[in-house]
Amino acid sequence: MITATATLTGREYRRVSKDKSGEGRSIDEQAVENAEAADERGMILGEPYTDTGSASRYARKDRRDFGQLIDDLKNDQFGADILIMWESSRGSRRVGEWITLIELCEDRAVKIFVTSQGRTYDPANGHDRKSLIDDANDSEYESYKIRNRVKRTLDSNLAKGKPNGQVPFGFLREPVWTTDKRGRRVTRSGPQVPDPKTAPLVIELFRRIKSGHSFLSIERDWKARKITAPGGGPFSAPALRAMATRVAYIALRTHYGETTPAAWPVIADYPGSPMKPEAFVTLFKEVGNLLADPARRTAKPGAGKHEYTGALKCDACGGPIKVSTKTATANYVCREKGCVTIAKEPVDKIVLHDLLAFLADEDVYRMITPEDGGVELEAVRSQLAAKRADLGELEAAPRPKSPRAALVMVAMIEETEGEIAELEERETKLTPGPSPLAELFDHGPDVAKRWEARPVEIRRQIAQLLLTPGLLGEARIKRVSDSASDAAEDRIRWVTED
Repeated sequence: MITATATLTGREYRRVSKDKSGEGRSIDEQAVENAEAADERGMILGEPYTDTGSASRYARKDRRDFGQLIDDLKNDQFGADILIMWESSRGSRRVGEWITLIELCEDRAVKIFVTSQGRTYDPANGHDRKSLIDDANDSEYESYKIRNRVKRTLDSNLAKGKPNGQVPFGFLREPVWTTDKRGRRVTRSGPQVPDPKTAPLVIELFRRIKSGHSFLSIERDWKARKITAPGGGPFSAPALRAMATRVAYIALRTHYGETTPAAWPVIADYPGSPMKPEAFVTLFKEVGNLLADPARRTAKPGAGKHEYTGALKCDACGGPIKVSTKTATANYVCREKGCVTIAKEPVDKIVLHDLLAFLADEDVYRMITPEDGGVELEAVRSQLAAKRADLGELEAAPRPKSPRAALVMVAMIEETEGEIAELEERETKLTPGPSPLAELFDHGPDVAKRWEARPVEIRRQIAQLLLTPGLLGEARIKRVSDSASDAAEDRIRWVTED
């Protein structure tokens, strides 16, 4: 035993699995108890090693200070007589790693003091060495049991489609009262269901993406409306984009890259929802196609203040047009050479009049909007619904007692899943790609109202799509000398493919 008269130096290795109090001893609690034990034994403590992370063989996170401890021992940089730990499992729950530490301590004549046991071990002593290794075996086996319990729970939840981890924004988990082993009433997390307060925001997000809104514009709008993320802060554009790809919203879950049906409903499946669940599933896939399209364009912050500058051209040089506000009234000016200058307001009125008339035309609407997949898409979706129902019945059926019958059932399930996958692929191909014009391209007298309701960045995208030679025509601004008069009507030349 080390006596109070000993003049020894010690260095601690402190570790907790999680940065939370209540799990064993916290880092601070270990420091206090280690210091008290060292003081009682006359030890002087040097710089400690400190890690937060599991020491289990199944841990994925490296423990930097444990690695530093091993390196210091190997390189004779440890600089102390005793290694102090609150308990042996603080060092490692891996037998091989623990033996390496023991052998290095033995080679450097470093003893190991375990505070919770009040005992000093000498790795050069056979009995002490056996006790340390036995501790490591016990700790590793305990890690194995814990891992298996957790894995069984996760696998069971996966098989049943139950949720794991944090609740996705838009959902809530209803509390369920139950009784624990001691007969006490406790509350546990219950089924995951759409939250009527936040689910409409998820639906709004997908609708706005399909309509052409950028994530940055939605971020600014939600921030102004004080819509907060689960953590309490505002939603960022990257967080919104991540939400737009979360399959949990269409009642699916992923585990190590595998997607399986979930036990919770589609986010739109709640009383008072603004759309039907099946319609949201279609919307989700349309948004997925849009986000996967490399040609997708979104406006940058501060860009696109004027609807038509991206579409108007200078007739003299063919260059782009910009807006100048150097005078009392705004003007369109040739960006490249200054070839033309014209008042902005009358040009805007002419372009808008022609653009809205073009959009209100039923034949134009049919020509430009994507096909809806027609009868074939309806048939595929009908088959999908039937196959999913078949799969549900197969999975809910009692398992046959006969091994042969069980194999037949497994084969039927696998075959049905394969058919569903093929139908889903056909559905994706037949589903029309999303368009920023989807909400605007609807003929009728209210086109002007819908135009005004769209953000400038959306109106700008639409103008760039339509003001082309193949559609409405490219609007070019002529010089006064090339026009019948200086009136805007005479100075705009429409260039078409005809």
